[in-house]
Amino acid sequence: MTTIAYRAGVMAADSRAYAGDKHPTGTKSKLRRLEDGSLLGVSSSTVGLPDSFRRAVEAVGVEQDFAETFDVKALLVKPDGSVWYYNGGPCFTGPLRADFYSTGSGEAYAYAAMVMGADARRAIEVAIECDAWTGGEVCYLAL
Repeated sequence: MTTIAYRAGVMAADSRAYAGDKHPTGTKSKLRRLEDGSLLGVSSSTVGLPDSFRRAVEAVGVEQDFAETFDVKALLVKPDGSVWYYNGGPCFTGPLRADFYSTGSGEAYAYAAMVMGADARRAIEVAIECDAWTGGEVCYLAL
């Protein structure tokens, strides 16, 4: 899994890569800047599924239903700052309105950190300390 946080124009995530439910297998980026400038962060316990989900998002967008469901959690932030959330259903929900967002295996830790004033990058550092499935270096993208 992974943890993704967004606050004030910055999306952050950990970089630990797993081989399914096995040991860590290195690092990778969980964040992507899409062709339209949107930021996408995807968390999944299924190897390769985040990349398949990204391709589906680029093909369909966030305002239409997918032809299939994906066992992922995701945050997408459009260039206009609108935030959209996905949790394994036929479509995204949004745009949402809040000061910050988190998703993934360490989302509760990241959310609590942001409640206490942390930015997105620091929230991921806290999740790395607290969540067994979150680790590696902190990666981030800004709008």
